[in-house]
Amino acid sequence: MLDEPDLAPGLGWYLDAFAELASCRSLAMSAIGPIPWTALDSYARRHGIAGEAFETFVLLIAALDAAWLAHIEERRS
Repeated sequence: MLDEPDLAPGLGWYLDAFAELASCRSLAMSAIGPIPWTALDSYARRHGIAGEAFETFVLLIAALDAAWLAHIEERRS
């Protein structure tokens, strides 16, 4: 099992949100797309995330998504 990094208190829910939002990806041929902005917006509205908190949410989820997609691409190579 991989060693999991320690997260600062209060950041675990970003990982939970990322896991839930991962099901919203588009799949075309053998390509995996990023989590769409519309899914982030919908999730945020549903969970009452607005204003600066929304901007932070989008930034962090997009960063997690980019890292995950890079990892998947690296494994495919």
